[in-house]
Amino acid sequence: MRALPITAAVALAVGSSAQTTVSSVVDGDWTAPSTWDCGCVPQNGDTVVVQHAVELPTDVVHLGGAFRITASGALVGSGSSGLWSTAPFTNSGSVSLHRLVLLDGSAWTDSLVNTGSIATMRMAMRRAGRNTGVISAIDSLVFDHCSFRNEATVSSRVTWVRDSLVWNEGLFVSYTLVVDSTGLFHNVGTCRVLEHLAVRTLGNFNVASGAVETHVLGDADIRWGLNVWDAHMQVDGRLHLNDAEVPIPHLTFFVQGGSIHAGHFRNQGWADGPGTLCIADSAENLGILHPGLTICDATPTSFTWPYLDLNTGTVDPGVLVCPQGSCTVGGAEPANRLHLRLVRTNGRWTVTGLPEGRVEAALFDAAGRRVPCTLIGGGLLRELNVPSMCPGTYALHLRSASGTQAIRFVQEP
Repeated sequence: MRALPITAAVALAVGSSAQTTVSSVVDGDWTAPSTWDCGCVPQNGDTVVVQHAVELPTDVVHLGGAFRITASGALVGSGSSGLWSTAPFTNSGSVSLHRLVLLDGSAWTDSLVNTGSIATMRMAMRRAGRNTGVISAIDSLVFDHCSFRNEATVSSRVTWVRDSLVWNEGLFVSYTLVVDSTGLFHNVGTCRVLEHLAVRTLGNFNVASGAVETHVLGDADIRWGLNVWDAHMQVDGRLHLNDAEVPIPHLTFFVQGGSIHAGHFRNQGWADGPGTLCIADSAENLGILHPGLTICDATPTSFTWPYLDLNTGTVDPGVLVCPQGSCTVGGAEPANRLHLRLVRTNGRWTVTGLPEGRVEAALFDAAGRRVPCTLIGGGLLRELNVPSMCPGTYALHLRSASGTQAIRFVQEP
């Protein structure tokens, strides 16, 4: 047989590697040639267009090319099957797989665009992406060396942000959120962590000005990073600043009005202002509290400055401490807090400046033991009746619809 000219051989080689577009024509299995317009199974390097319900009976690895799921298309896994792909991935339809792994795309140019729905047991991505649809990972969602922007809804049991930027403008819900290595989670939308927020190594967690909601229903363990709160963050459990892994974790408030309300607070690192920390229960400082920070313990057991339950660290003189309980955890400060007074006249204690309506009173001695007491009356001025009160220092907590306030006073012999 006569040999082909060199130019023809080169043209043939180039033609054989040219990208081919393969589109679905009927509902069917990925592995069935009849599912595709080419009468063949898609190969690496092909642009795959799914415009019907295509089922993956086994794991599929698709390298190169592109992957597009149209509004009428669906990619459905059978059992534990999943998809591994390095192709740019665009979904306008629905994806339901045990595992979706999107690898080796561009870190800064969107190579995942989701406007439809993605439901997986596990999802991992190492590329730039954008979501304006719904992404749900029942078990885990991993961002590794990538950037991701959420403008709609993302939910997962465990979310891991490692060496990645996750920018949330929509709704982001996770039972556990871990920000690790040089990862950054930046919230300007609604972020709800149902169990545990962990910021470790060089991770960073930011709550930007204008954020709709940042709510940790469990505990927040922040071990490192330049963490910025420009808006409000609620921690129902314990807020723990911990230097177990690195010399000094750094919690910083760059904008006035940044605040965290927490059930419990334990500082083993470095907290800096301007900003406000409001604690509902236990407050412990074993690290450094820097000037510009306002810190308020709503239920103090100590009656000496800085009015924390435990202080073996450093509280700089520039720290503003709220010994009167002016920081109402979980709500706004009472409007009448400056007018609340406890007055002793003719051997009787009288509270003035109270709001109308129901007010609950709780009295504690210097050891934190509760002392029986009642409020008599229903107006702005009410008598505090204490059947038995020994000389010493006491804290009176008053709770109403306006919030909780505390007054410290001394019962003299």
